Amino acid sequence: MTTNKIKIKRQVKKEQIFRTALEVFGKYGYKKATLEDIAKKLGMTKSGLYRYIKDKIDLYEKAVSFGLIKWRQTSIDAIEGETDPVLQLKNYAMTGLTYLNKDKDLHNVLLKDPTIFPLNTKEDRFSEINREAINLLKGILRQGVEKKIFRSMDIDHTASFLYSVYVMFIIKSYVKSDIDSIDEMLNAGLDTLLYGVVKK
Repeated sequence: MTTNKIKIKRQVKKEQIFRTALEVFGKYGYKKATLEDIAKKLGMTKSGLYRYIKDKIDLYEKAVSFGLIKWRQTSIDAIEGETDPVLQLKNYAMTGLTYLNKDKDLHNVLLKDPTIFPLNTKEDRFSEINREAINLLKGILRQGVEKKIFRSMDIDHTASFLYSVYVMFIIKSYVKSDIDSIDEMLNAGLDTLLYGVVKK
């Protein structure tokens, strides 16, 4: 087997491990889930898992990172090929905020561990992934300003603010289950973002 095929096979196996780990962590929570549970579901031994991970916390962080990257990719896919920054912003928000309706395993993990999205950025264990999501927003805003569709703004601070609102919406919608109609609230929020509250 060539080196490239070995790498691909190993990557496929890692993704299978991360998907299964998310399912188990989502079902039992970090404390109750065991490496034995995950290995058994995969048809592996616990020692076999150690060829891919250091320990339980390493597996948890890698599995959650895998889930968050998949989530971010759906937003990237939703704006790919779209040239209108307004539609990019809408697609980014709608796709990202409804993603957890489909990914029940990641949703369950978030329910059990809301610290995945900490309010204090210094405590963010997944800051690199979240920074990439903010950069995606910056790109949309920058394009809108360049095309004179959006007004001139401080793109860095605006993107950080919008991402904070996005995270709060996720927490209220999926972690605290505090919003009855996500779609209606999201549409109202997007309308306010794009058109403001001050009558012109």
